[in-house]
Amino acid sequence: MVPNIVFVVLALAYLGLMGNVEALWRLQCEGVVAFAPLDPIMSPGATSSHIHTVKGSNGFSSSATVADLLNGNCTSCQVQQDHSAYWTPALYFMDSNGVTAAVPEVAGHLTYYKYTPCYIDGVLTFPSAMPNGLTMISGDTYQRNFTYPIPDPPMPWSGADVTQEALRQKAIGFNCLNYAKTPEASLYRHFMPTKEYIDANCVDGLRLELLFPQCWNGSLDSTDHKSHLAFPDHSINGGTCPEGYDQLINQIFYETIFNTAAFADQTGSFVLANGDPTGYGYHGDIIVAWEEGVLAAATNLCGPDINPSDIGSSGITSECPVFDITPNAEMASCKIDKPANLVSLNVNGPIPSLPLNNPIQSGPSYATRPAGGAPPPTPSPQPSVPMPTLSYSSGSSGTNPEDGDLFADHSTTSSIMSSSSTTPSSTASSTSSVGSVLNLQAAATTVAPVAPDVNPEVANAAFYTISTSMTTIGAIAYENVLVEEVVTVFVTSEPAETAVAKRGHVHKRGRHQHHARGM
Repeated sequence: MVPNIVFVVLALAYLGLMGNVEALWRLQCEGVVAFAPLDPIMSPGATSSHIHTVKGSNGFSSSATVADLLNGNCTSCQVQQDHSAYWTPALYFMDSNGVTAAVPEVAGHLTYYKYTPCYIDGVLTFPSAMPNGLTMISGDTYQRNFTYPIPDPPMPWSGADVTQEALRQKAIGFNCLNYAKTPEASLYRHFMPTKEYIDANCVDGLRLELLFPQCWNGSLDSTDHKSHLAFPDHSINGGTCPEGYDQLINQIFYETIFNTAAFADQTGSFVLANGDPTGYGYHGDIIVAWEEGVLAAATNLCGPDINPSDIGSSGITSECPVFDITPNAEMASCKIDKPANLVSLNVNGPIPSLPLNNPIQSGPSYATRPAGGAPPPTPSPQPSVPMPTLSYSSGSSGTNPEDGDLFADHSTTSSIMSSSSTTPSSTASSTSSVGSVLNLQAAATTVAPVAPDVNPEVANAAFYTISTSMTTIGAIAYENVLVEEVVTVFVTSEPAETAVAKRGHVHKRGRHQHHARGM
């Protein structure tokens, strides 16, 4: 009896954006359309429990609908046809006497629209445009604890690291900016650094980052405003959508830079407007409202299968021919009509507490509902752990001090054990690596192991995104994706001796320009 031996072949390749793997555009929002306690998702028609910094249509209000947003006469963001609303909690500095002041934002909040493919029911699926009326929330305003490994383990993740709770908490980033150093990777740190650490290391500010889920069940909303969406198991790198989420939308990623250096000579701490000094409760919201057909056209035209000079390769929004671009001055001047009951509210400080007297809740237990806030959901168990420390870590190497990495490097070197025996059901594994990059694009290559009389009977393939990065060359930002291809091939062969095969790769991160943004 000739045994069947299963060979598992691993091939690694860098795939550039031009290789039809991913595309994105970076939506710049030069202005803040509202800085107020307004949240039409969690506190509809009422005053929210905390201050939000809002970008997008000036049709925004506590009860804003898609129609209201579409009827707005300006937007604080770059694309005139985008009337969506994007918001997050504001950041405050609290001195040793409890007096607070809003930390100023650095103009140019970015919302990334990423074209990240994922597997759904075993089929590689590419994103479709988000529909109008879709509500999205990432993060949990009541979270005050993090019980997963610090820093994140290398990808691919498994077990507790790929639960939706873990993926949600890992979708938050606090990036320490120092343009004299090699920049940190995004989503490297999931908590607020201490004031002392920020003063010593983050001389150019703190960039708050937030990733939104992209696996979708087809509903525009859900009771908790979250469960209609889910994260793929490789988070920002895509992966596989959980069962029940059979549609894929654009992957959204926020970046907001705060000028923490403005308080470098003062004693105190930084705290989010929701009373969170830990950062674990950072969160963000979206109501999707685009003029009819524009987002779908941009996703198709300025996403995959395009010329390298177009938006899919550069990330420069103005290069997408579908978009009408809002001038910077118009973005900066676009504001809502503030409700009469909020006109006299001091939201900037200095004031003797957080606006609306929002209490400071440091955890580690789940926060309670402040006055005017939406009721918290039933919390998951929150074991007590002290606030961690995480030293400055370069995300990549390079010479431009203003470049910043978009994604954390979770690449690793691993080994694959290969064995066979004299029994008919034995298996064996072999590996091969392809690590070259030619003009930022290379075809995925599968290298079959050497075996006698190989007659493949069945071959199954799966692809896993290991890591993603950005590279800026001139005015063009390229997104590079490291993809692992796993191919199972059934062959007929004589028994072989036990062997061990290893694979390894070195992944040097790409980079992108945060401040020389094309318009």
